[in-house]
Amino acid sequence: MGFNKTLSRILTIAGFYTALTACSANQPTVEPDLPEKEYFRLAQEALDNNLPTTAAEQLKELETRYPFGEYSVPARLDLIYAQFEAGNFAAAHATADRFIKNYPDNHAIDYAYYMRGLSTYKGAETFLARYLDLNPAERDTTEFDKAFSEFADFLRRYPNSEFAPDAKTRMVYLRNMIAEHEVSIAHYYFKRKAPMSALRRGQEVVQSYPSTPAVEEALAVTIQAYMDLGLYDEAKQNLSVLANSFPNSEYLTKDKKFIPFKLPREADPDTLYWVSLGLIE
Repeated sequence: MGFNKTLSRILTIAGFYTALTACSANQPTVEPDLPEKEYFRLAQEALDNNLPTTAAEQLKELETRYPFGEYSVPARLDLIYAQFEAGNFAAAHATADRFIKNYPDNHAIDYAYYMRGLSTYKGAETFLARYLDLNPAERDTTEFDKAFSEFADFLRRYPNSEFAPDAKTRMVYLRNMIAEHEVSIAHYYFKRKAPMSALRRGQEVVQSYPSTPAVEEALAVTIQAYMDLGLYDEAKQNLSVLANSFPNSEYLTKDKKFIPFKLPREADPDTLYWVSLGLIE
């Protein structure tokens, strides 16, 4: 009886491996349909004809069929560009990231770092344009922060790259936009009667983005928030900073009194309801 059980178990295992082998034998193998050079030529032709999706398909075929071929490295670089031009920014970012990890000493590595940041930047820009009707507090700038960090990493490594000037320009834009976003959220919090939250946003801009155009309005945000909170000494201090830094600010009257957000710019400061502050009359 024991011998029969053992024999049955052996036959079962043997049958399993026979079936597994048969399945493996039936799986299609990837055979080169075209020479490697032809895949690369077709991809270049597609790029020249402004067909980036077609180019990306040819380059991925080349990568799959000739992973260690003569054209594998330039094909991966071109794939980053093709995916980016096709609007597939997530794929372009992933391809650039793989290239950075696999070819850290390649002569075009600076391009891969640059395209990684640019892909994040364009992807975030596209997303934001799609949801412009959201409340400011609901818009997410995480990807813009990520793009800024990736451009900064690129510039730290390759400050003399031919792509460095463009990266610097985009970083300035990103800083300005993130600062403006913080100010817009502050105004949203004023409407929600949450001056403390508005204050934090204004302070973030003043402290973290002092060179951006939004810092003038951010200072006005902090003054307004301090006044709403009844912290008049702090409001006066920030008013002094605003008046010294931006003497012609639209948030100041000619005699350097603060014009609150709650009143129109042409309102007579004598009519304002914070009459005892000395900030406005």
